[in-house]
Amino acid sequence: MRILQLIDSLQTGGAERMCVNITNVLHANGHDITLCATRAGGPLERFITQDVKYYVLDKRSSLDVVVFGKLLKILKDDRIDVIHAHSSSLFWAIMAKFFIRDLKVIWHDHLGARLSDKKNNLLYRLLSFSVEAVITVNQELADWSRKNMKVSVERIQVLNNFSLLALVPHQSDPDYFTVVCLANIRPQKDHATLIRAIDILSELKIPKKLKVILAGSYEEGEYFNGLKSLVNELGLNGIIEFRGPVEDTATLLASADCGVLSSISEGLPVALLEYGIAGLPVVVTDVGQCADVTCHGKYGHVISTGGYESMADKLREILVNRDQAFIMGSAFRKHVIEKYGPGQFMDKYQTLLTRI
Repeated sequence: MRILQLIDSLQTGGAERMCVNITNVLHANGHDITLCATRAGGPLERFITQDVKYYVLDKRSSLDVVVFGKLLKILKDDRIDVIHAHSSSLFWAIMAKFFIRDLKVIWHDHLGARLSDKKNNLLYRLLSFSVEAVITVNQELADWSRKNMKVSVERIQVLNNFSLLALVPHQSDPDYFTVVCLANIRPQKDHATLIRAIDILSELKIPKKLKVILAGSYEEGEYFNGLKSLVNELGLNGIIEFRGPVEDTATLLASADCGVLSSISEGLPVALLEYGIAGLPVVVTDVGQCADVTCHGKYGHVISTGGYESMADKLREILVNRDQAFIMGSAFRKHVIEKYGPGQFMDKYQTLLTRI
């Protein structure tokens, strides 16, 4: 089948990584795949399978008629059967349906509709009536879509995220306890909880020096500047690094001793799956599917949102009990590979394609 993956950009977010993962897995399974970034490319471009057709359209606004014309040409020239639209790309996918007969649309909602304002939420709701299927990453979001977006049950498909992270030998600095938080710098990720936990940990008598890497895209603004001010206020400038977007997450995670997510809202975070594949012990907040992925504490520590004291305690436990942390991380890797691999996704996706 000829499928076009449609996304805003290929920056280093979870939705973007999933778009590239899906592109590569569908291509490997014999589908004719085109990937189209409507606004901009990004660091994740280099992970696209070489012979996948890839376009960047340089969209300047949602009503960029010239660029929309380019998209229509690609759809016609490549004789696309299905648009798999990620998040806000749904808008252009539905517009394309008015111009191309028999074009089908799958909408992959990576939590965006749930987090959007009332105006965009209403727009998502109206547009969702025109799609053949809606993909959500867990049952909670499926139930939300059914109740709030009025999407019929038969059009909703729950598909777990998966990771294609390469396995890199662990190579952390023995003098440091290195904590990585792989999350774009935005309020939903609540980095302040992690920062305050590190402040507590730094005051304790511990056997190693601390290093914390906040890896993710950011924009200068109130939230980012507030985090920098908090780090400065607590005297943690020598410990916490704002690394920015990272292309090679496999190498970064191979240098870490622990993976953290302090989010107040998530679906099924790709970062958590990547921590698992890297064999890292984790501390995560009880949001989205974080508790499910870790089997409610069996393969990682789960805390309440905003619980920086609990986070500090769990981080110290990982630091002090290194043998137990290694066992937990190794078991987590096995669990993620077995339950959240691309094979499970592909089986359900093939069924979805035959249904629409």
